[in-house]
Amino acid sequence: MIKGIKWAIAGSLMLFGGVVAGGLGSVPSAHAASTVKTKYALGNYQAQKLKWVRNKNEYVMRPKAYAWSATYQRQGTFQTRPATYQTCRGNAPATLTTDLYLPVTVRRSGDWGNPQSLVLTKNGRTAYVGYLKTGTTSTGWIVKYDLAKLRQQFGATTGNMALIRQATNAYSKGKVTARQKTVMTAMRIGPPFDLGHGQSLALNPWTQQLWLSRTSGEDGRYGSAVRVSPRTLRPVQTVDYRLVNKTGAKIAVNSTLTFDKHGYAYFSSYSGKRALRVYRGTISKKGVHFKLVMQGLKYRPGQTHQSIAYNAKSDRLYFVSDDAISSVPLAKLNRGRVKPKDVKATVFASHREFEGLSFTGSGQAYVLLNRGPEVMRLTFK
Repeated sequence: MIKGIKWAIAGSLMLFGGVVAGGLGSVPSAHAASTVKTKYALGNYQAQKLKWVRNKNEYVMRPKAYAWSATYQRQGTFQTRPATYQTCRGNAPATLTTDLYLPVTVRRSGDWGNPQSLVLTKNGRTAYVGYLKTGTTSTGWIVKYDLAKLRQQFGATTGNMALIRQATNAYSKGKVTARQKTVMTAMRIGPPFDLGHGQSLALNPWTQQLWLSRTSGEDGRYGSAVRVSPRTLRPVQTVDYRLVNKTGAKIAVNSTLTFDKHGYAYFSSYSGKRALRVYRGTISKKGVHFKLVMQGLKYRPGQTHQSIAYNAKSDRLYFVSDDAISSVPLAKLNRGRVKPKDVKATVFASHREFEGLSFTGSGQAYVLLNRGPEVMRLTFK
């Protein structure tokens, strides 16, 4: 848990408003009991029938050491200008520009320095960010950011991009101002629970449900899909499953997850040295079921398997690695008709860690980067 913060209750929603009242409180760890088990969550397939799209090789190796943002200020002052990155190669050139600098310190130095996932609502007014507790492998929490309030009331993206980072830093030092307390009410903080690696947080637009997956990382072992309340940010349902089929195929439970506009779930899995496979299925309280999409990419975007995302505006599926993003037209992928020219690749040279990608209903893309944590606007040229 995040100690040192009073957690007030508005209905059953935990928020930062308790800071104003003074005093300390604590939040117990949350969990949801498993409701169902899916023993065979993977459909049968014939591996030899999988077709490979021989897309151009734009593969990016993981950097030997991740870079920090050039604008990041570790002490004293905070960013007054955005970080900007231009693509260095690929057939889908783009620009990354800071939209909002996220908190790094709330109670102690760097305790919010490990975000793993980003989910935006269709209207772009709300963002959910999944965090892992520093120094742990699976314990974390989800924060709901009221982006509309931060932008419209405080001008968070018009030269005041660091206001929420500055407010939480001041809070950690006991020097928070009345205005900063108001800024922090734009954050809703859920209780700690087992997030797995935290990369897989995703919103199903068909049901408006938040889900994430937890994996052991071992082929054929049980993992789980966890439904999280968008209101309380607590886990409310757990569905255990293993990605095994009746012909003997088995893979590890997925660590990435996204949903298309019809409510179908997708995850990507690395195959061989540089290839990528995609799986399509359903996740609900009744169980989990996935099938291998019978067309994969010969070359995935890069070495690090970070995230998967869906753009409803363009109906494209995106695969995210550090400094590299690739996408394919989803309708063609599901029919096995993707051609090499259909694969779009966007490559940067920031050496930053790309944690997540999410789209608004209008198709605007945002990327979550680490060191220090920030949400960046991705604009394709």
